[in-house]
Amino acid sequence: MINSNQSKLSQAALFVPQAMGLCLLTYFLFQIFSTGKGQPTLWAILAGLGALCVLYRPDWGVLILLMVWFLDYSPRVLGVRFLSVPYLVVGVLLIPFVLSILRDRVIWVFRVPQIKIFFLIGILLLASTWWSLEQHPLSIIPEFDGTERMLHLFFARLVFLVFFIYFITTQKKIELAVFLVLVLITMAAQSASIGGGRARATFSLGANPNRLAFICLFATTLLWFYRSSLQARWKPLTVPLLFFLPAIALATGSRSGFIQMIILAILILKEQEGWSAMKRIHSFIFLGAVLIVLSVIVPASQYMRATSFDPTTQAPGKQSLNKRITRIWNLLETAASNPILGIGIGNFRWVNQSRYGDSRQPHNSYLGTLAESGAPVLTLYLLLFYVTYRMLNQLKKSGPRELLWLSKGLRVNFILFLVFSAFADFWVNDFLYLMIGLTVAMTVLWQRQEVTAAKLQPRCVLVPRPMGLAV
Repeated sequence: MINSNQSKLSQAALFVPQAMGLCLLTYFLFQIFSTGKGQPTLWAILAGLGALCVLYRPDWGVLILLMVWFLDYSPRVLGVRFLSVPYLVVGVLLIPFVLSILRDRVIWVFRVPQIKIFFLIGILLLASTWWSLEQHPLSIIPEFDGTERMLHLFFARLVFLVFFIYFITTQKKIELAVFLVLVLITMAAQSASIGGGRARATFSLGANPNRLAFICLFATTLLWFYRSSLQARWKPLTVPLLFFLPAIALATGSRSGFIQMIILAILILKEQEGWSAMKRIHSFIFLGAVLIVLSVIVPASQYMRATSFDPTTQAPGKQSLNKRITRIWNLLETAASNPILGIGIGNFRWVNQSRYGDSRQPHNSYLGTLAESGAPVLTLYLLLFYVTYRMLNQLKKSGPRELLWLSKGLRVNFILFLVFSAFADFWVNDFLYLMIGLTVAMTVLWQRQEVTAAKLQPRCVLVPRPMGLAV
């Protein structure tokens, strides 16, 4: 054994250079910030260190992309668009991605059915854009033309999904991604206030009340199923969030959020099949307590708005409801005029403004996709949802047991996403790609576990193999 005195001496000897290094670093940073001339040097050093970290842990780079897009914060170096954080991170991630391809001699991620469908959607979107440019070489109202932005979002999120599937490969990495999302959603919800109008976050996509309601319920669902799992180690920490997040969701006054809350409650009760009587009683008591708290702290005006679905009734949000109904008819008429290739992605606002005097977004992903991109793209999206939902069902039945709570939570969240899509333009948003990425990552993990188990068992024992992927 090492002598305790020698250990103390070695620790003291290490403390001296560490303290000197900290003092030098403090002096160096003080000189940079006091003069301002050395800031480019500091940024270059930080960028180099960040690149080394991403090369060592590519999954961190994927999480950085997720965080930057969620926060909607992407500073540009020297004001150049292609030197913003997402582009720089993607550039660094390409290095381990290419090295992995050279090592494996195959791009296995392209065997994933969702990736194939997304590529087909991308091709049709480009064809639709070309067709729209042939019909309208110049936008009648350029300030409402969102084609470039929407195409950029689609392909940028597709690149993110490829990296997510490729680098988020273990249980710990999957759980870390989920933990980051829960933290970001909690931060957004915390920035919102109850009272004084509809609750909305001060940053990120939560600045829209309807989207804030969805992401709060997204986090609520994951926390509920995590709390209900046997291996949950942080159950006490989930309790205040399970009261706080639904309260913010209802305080947004979102009708779609209210519908999602009802569906979530039904699915939670349905998922209790096989539970013991005592566990069910505890669950009912907890849900009852949540309902009591919501009825006390949520303003009556927002509750009335969220529960008002009659456009002829004098209630908060009546004008918004009437406009949504009118816009549905506009979407159907626009889709009928171009049923195959649509009017082009991102073109609905200026087309609708020129025809009907309304420049707002479609606020319906199904009809918006049909009007802008045509019936083939909508069909591919529906196929994408079917494949993903089927994969989630399979994970729930026989996927990794340690991630069963996540499989159940994602399955319910995917149903809520499909409902919310009828009220919002959400198919090029991060959350669709996040849910698909987590689903495929768990399926790949499960497949590898089954292959390993098959190798360890005698040949006479047959082990069921996951369907849908070939890695």
